[in-house]
Amino acid sequence: MNSCQSWAARPRATVALRRFCLCLAVWGLAPVVWACTSTESGGNLGTVTSQQVKNGASITGSGSLSYTCGPVVLSALAGTPSLKATMQASVSGLTLKSGVNAIPYQVFSNPGLSTTYSGGLVVINLSGSSLLSLLNTAGGQVPIYIATTPGANIPAGTYTDTLQLTWAYQNICEGLVNLGGLCLGVLSNGSVTRSMVVSLVVTNDCTISAPTVNFGSAPLVSGFPTVSQNLSLLCTKGMTYTVGLGAGSHALGGRRHMASGVHRLAYDLFKADSTLWGSVTTARANGPAASDGISLQTIPYTARVYQDQATPAAAVYSDSVVVDVSF
Repeated sequence: MNSCQSWAARPRATVALRRFCLCLAVWGLAPVVWACTSTESGGNLGTVTSQQVKNGASITGSGSLSYTCGPVVLSALAGTPSLKATMQASVSGLTLKSGVNAIPYQVFSNPGLSTTYSGGLVVINLSGSSLLSLLNTAGGQVPIYIATTPGANIPAGTYTDTLQLTWAYQNICEGLVNLGGLCLGVLSNGSVTRSMVVSLVVTNDCTISAPTVNFGSAPLVSGFPTVSQNLSLLCTKGMTYTVGLGAGSHALGGRRHMASGVHRLAYDLFKADSTLWGSVTTARANGPAASDGISLQTIPYTARVYQDQATPAAAVYSDSVVVDVSF
């Protein structure tokens, strides 16, 4: 009898234990695992010429720094969650640098470039339900809009700077959140500073001024004068270069020719040392010196109509010559 009673009690204890386990499954578990991460993107302003930086409009670009979390963010009993984002002061004073050379720039909060960010500025400051709503949807994001300040006279190179944003957070549950709203993972408090590199590649460039060569008019080829004038160049600071002249549109027999229909008038262009100015190797002309990026540099030349040719038919003769700069 006693053994029967003992045997009969065991199923009841087993049933009670099963019910207790089921209660744990409903109220305590069904956990969600998640974590928050901070990231950055953008900041590359591309590649431009030095003269765009100096004389053109602002070079612009954008980026963002973000703080995002998993799909479930719940307030823990230990306190109200909060998140603050603070823009750090730029060590370089908001200048893109390559060695000792610098390009000033500004950082804005809007695409219209009307509201600037400054060091120490709090750009996000949320807590409680406002923060939970943000983190459960898009996450915290700080947009960055960048614009250079025109006027910098700089050599070619890669120019960079680093923007920093500090995220400070409290009572953010990273790990397990149960259905009762309790944090079973790590309740995080702290801060993290993230960096976004702003970069701009600047290339060499030249502005070339090549005046028209005008021989005037004459009844015979012997009457055309020698024309002496200059090519003028304004090139990137620190740039050394050579200048070549093409053979023209009607070259024949090693000479340049002006044309009028089927008729030709031979002429040529000569460097200061009286050698023929061409487009390859030693036929090119050297620039006077490394450019300072501000002053025009000139290269003298002469143009002459060949005197050993027969006088062609009366007409207006012309030709086009390509000027190229190599650096």
